Amino acid sequence: MYFIDVQGTLISDSDKSPINGACELIDTLNSKLIPYVIITNNTKIKSDEFLQTLRDKGLAIKDGAYLDPFCVLNEIINPCNVALFGAKEFVQTMQDIGYTQDLKDPKAILIASWDKFSFDDFALINELALKGVKIIAMHETSIYKKNGRLYPGVGAIASMISYSTGAKFSSVGKPSLGFYTAALELLKQQNAKAEFKDITIISDDATGDLYGAKELNMSTALVLSGKIDKSSIANLNRDKIDNIYDDVSKIWEILR
Repeated sequence: MYFIDVQGTLISDSDKSPINGACELIDTLNSKLIPYVIITNNTKIKSDEFLQTLRDKGLAIKDGAYLDPFCVLNEIINPCNVALFGAKEFVQTMQDIGYTQDLKDPKAILIASWDKFSFDDFALINELALKGVKIIAMHETSIYKKNGRLYPGVGAIASMISYSTGAKFSSVGKPSLGFYTAALELLKQQNAKAEFKDITIISDDATGDLYGAKELNMSTALVLSGKIDKSSIANLNRDKIDNIYDDVSKIWEILR
């Protein structure tokens, strides 16, 4: 049974095309009736639209096997006035699903990935947090890769705000327990006996995905097709990574 990341694992960070072996891996899982859930920290477009985008790329993801932060956001905060910090696509999508941008008197601060954050943005987040407004990270990605460059991920930014203000933050997406539990519930619809110990999670993000999954007794597989390359392996906590592959084609070959 598998949890499978998207960005840097199934599709390329550079041109968003399927990575070597990605389509074949999904086809093999489908044909062999092996339970899986695609787990992504997508915060740019609505869940159904992003899923369709992946399918249009040739990734034949079956119904009931997809989860992103938008799918579980209502369990943390219902639509209301919030301070949204992230790419314009994130802000627009949040407004489309019923949340209202309010930078003066919000019920919560929501932070998503963006490569254009300024210190003025951080100052405003700090000021709101010091007033007692709760901080919600859309996920806890460690590194955000765009156009070949590595930016601080949402987890890194939320941790910085927490350090500067003393305020705690909660997380919607990976690697939060709530998100992985929701993914497990989807997996149980395919195999009622599924438990975390039965799952192998495949991702290109060791810190943001795999370390937290290992704490839940999942098996972890790191692919080097995204954020991390072979030169960075020495910096990893190898106790929390069971296997390392160049890309998902190696996993497909094993299953095949």
